Amino acid sequence: MLKKIILIILVISTFSIAVNSVFADDIKGYILPEYYFIGSHHSGDNDNGGIEGQHGFWLRRIYFGYNTKISDKFSARVRLEMNSSAFSESSIVPYIKNAHLKYKMSSSLSIIAGIIEPPSFNKIEKFWGYRFIEKTAPDFFKLASSRDFGIALDGKSKGGLSYTLMYGNYGSNKGEDNTGKAFYGRLGYSNKSMYVEANGHQAADGSKNITYLAGFLGLKGSWGRFGGGYYYKKETPIEGDSKDTGIVSIHGTAKLSKMEVFARYDHFLKEGLKDPSGYLPVSSKGQLARFIIAGLMFKVHKMIKLSPNIKYVFYGDIDNGSKPSGSDLYFNLTAKISFKTGL
Repeated sequence: MLKKIILIILVISTFSIAVNSVFADDIKGYILPEYYFIGSHHSGDNDNGGIEGQHGFWLRRIYFGYNTKISDKFSARVRLEMNSSAFSESSIVPYIKNAHLKYKMSSSLSIIAGIIEPPSFNKIEKFWGYRFIEKTAPDFFKLASSRDFGIALDGKSKGGLSYTLMYGNYGSNKGEDNTGKAFYGRLGYSNKSMYVEANGHQAADGSKNITYLAGFLGLKGSWGRFGGGYYYKKETPIEGDSKDTGIVSIHGTAKLSKMEVFARYDHFLKEGLKDPSGYLPVSSKGQLARFIIAGLMFKVHKMIKLSPNIKYVFYGDIDNGSKPSGSDLYFNLTAKISFKTGL
């Protein structure tokens, strides 16, 4: 009897500690449900092996994150992501998106180690503001990765300057499989009406070397925001010819009384190096893709956003080879449902 009482006390104590820990820290994330309809696609219609005319519901993405403050100097974060596979019946599989420890050296300087965001486009992504509609151009078209396993020095000044230096595997959130590594750098400046940055990285990845350079300028105000950037990537193999590509991406958002209107245009200056993976089958490898996004955004609740939007892809002429016949048109109704503790 005594053993049962002790066991019950231990279980209750453990549960109490866990609950107190959860609510003392921070759990947050969001869900992206979407209804899609493919109005046209260069692959052909659904009856002949293509995806034109296909429509349905899916969960584009789910994020679930846990943040904890260990002390005045140390904090940690773990974040899971789950994605739906496009046009298949496979199950949603979770994987680690973030897992890092942060040491705050001062109010303006921190060291972060683990699976973290490289300084390639994460601040640009926040300025764009519609990650739940679509990734930024360098992320979507695979010019740079949103994650890497490494260590970073992140700093800022009272005058608005910010900088980041990072050393990483150049393996995203996956394990390392070669001796190649990456060096990242970013310098930015922000005030109430603008944000500007230049960043880049140099990496070795197996049998090739990678150079990535980016520049971005954004303006913002009570009217909304406007931004434009240039993103360049060069791949140099140990044997063979090097390949490079560049993308110009511009976007604008107008704030109205109860909604926002947004649009974006991505333009390849040279043929792309990779096709995007995931739910939107755009042909960009060896192609001059032109990508247009436009839509409305309504705040149904402070934690719920709803956006009817369209995505349109057409292709420029290339010197060698053939471009996809026709264009791609997607109609979407996308929602972002956020959640967090402490509501």
